[in-house]
Amino acid sequence: MANRKVKEIAEDYINYLKLVKDRKTIYVDTIEVNSKANNNNFVEKIERLYHTTVNKEVTFTVNVKIKDHTFFQFKLRCKEFCPQHFFRFDSDGEAHRNRIDGIPLHEQLVLTPHFHKYDSSGIEIAYQTNLLKDERERSALKDINLCIKHFFHESNTRYNEDDFSEIKIMSDTLGFSLECIDPNENIHFI
Repeated sequence: MANRKVKEIAEDYINYLKLVKDRKTIYVDTIEVNSKANNNNFVEKIERLYHTTVNKEVTFTVNVKIKDHTFFQFKLRCKEFCPQHFFRFDSDGEAHRNRIDGIPLHEQLVLTPHFHKYDSSGIEIAYQTNLLKDERERSALKDINLCIKHFFHESNTRYNEDDFSEIKIMSDTLGFSLECIDPNENIHFI
């Protein structure tokens, strides 16, 4: 991943920190993730948040891979502040390399799951919390409803006072599990 700087974050880092650290409230107790995303392999849901100190629209997005519900992302975005998501969690996917001066080479690789935030130069960095570094906790956080609580703690987001939203994936379907069966398996072509 290239170290492209996000100008808006670098120029107004104080407001960026407010976006990330100050309290955000979501107004739904159940997030129904049913709509196709831009990528046809994912479903997504976008919910509006109320931010206590920033008077701009902030959204929370959940993306879930259709054929693997342990592959998901949580994203926070404020289009009025910067064009891309300003805080993100990836449950799976590629490792991230933090190519930043002062970080030793052996600490630059950050495997998934991990969070993404920006430093004061506007450069995106990946990091793992202590829970994500612990093997047992990391395994438990493959459950999207446990992980959303972790994301909400890290981003200071809540439903009501100190509650958390629940996620339902593809609740508008019959609930059959999807399998990728190769119809040509065990057939030898001559």
